Amino acid sequence: MKRYAVLLLALILIVSISLVSEANSWSYWQNAWTSYNSGSQGSGGSTGSDGSSGSGGSSSGSSSSSNPWSSYWGSWNSSGLGYLNPKPQTPVEPNPNPPIDPVQPEQPKPEQPKPEQPQPNPQQPLQPITPKPKDIPKPSSSLTSEEKQLIDLINQERTARGLKPLQIDMTLVQLAKEKSHEMASTGEVAHYARSKFHSILDAAGVQYKLAGENLAKAASLTRVHNGLMDSSGHRANILSSAYTHVGVGIVKYGTMYYATEIFVGR
Repeated sequence: MKRYAVLLLALILIVSISLVSEANSWSYWQNAWTSYNSGSQGSGGSTGSDGSSGSGGSSSGSSSSSNPWSSYWGSWNSSGLGYLNPKPQTPVEPNPNPPIDPVQPEQPKPEQPKPEQPQPNPQQPLQPITPKPKDIPKPSSSLTSEEKQLIDLINQERTARGLKPLQIDMTLVQLAKEKSHEMASTGEVAHYARSKFHSILDAAGVQYKLAGENLAKAASLTRVHNGLMDSSGHRANILSSAYTHVGVGIVKYGTMYYATEIFVGR
């Protein structure tokens, strides 16, 4: 029985000691909370663990020194999230408009001078100039001494080769004069087309089986005749046995003789 009483007393003693310890522990946590609040306010007194009152001041007073965990738990209770750095950092706000490096504008490259293109000549193309006929008087209708001289040179060539001399046809003489006048007026020595040549003979009423023509331009009658004899085609007309009649027309302009010889065979 005594044994149980001793055990009961021991149990009561243990419980009492526990209660006292719990009371002291509650006083410690309460002191830490009060100490933190009084420090944040910066005025008024704080109640110490021994119940004494202190003078006004921060949480770094004597109460805090007696409870080294007070500042830690005070920070925990104040934030509700955990320990905070006692030196709050200023939050860095993002800059909505970050600086942009200025882009240097591209410098324009100097243009190389382009070679000038030759401009087309606005002038009208040159038109061929048609020579204006010279105002030359028409030759007489009669046979001149110069024309008779040239006919004699033709017949001398023929008779020297055993050919019959050619007879003078005045119609052919008139046609030859017209052709020589045209050549002297234009300065051109050129035959008509064969069809036109025959048309002129037909229009003049000339009777012929075959016909031919020699044209020349020279400074004298001798050169006219020699030049014709030196040309195979002209020489063939002068010495052809098929021709029977001839007409010669001569027009002199300046120092030049324009001569026409027309041959026909009947």
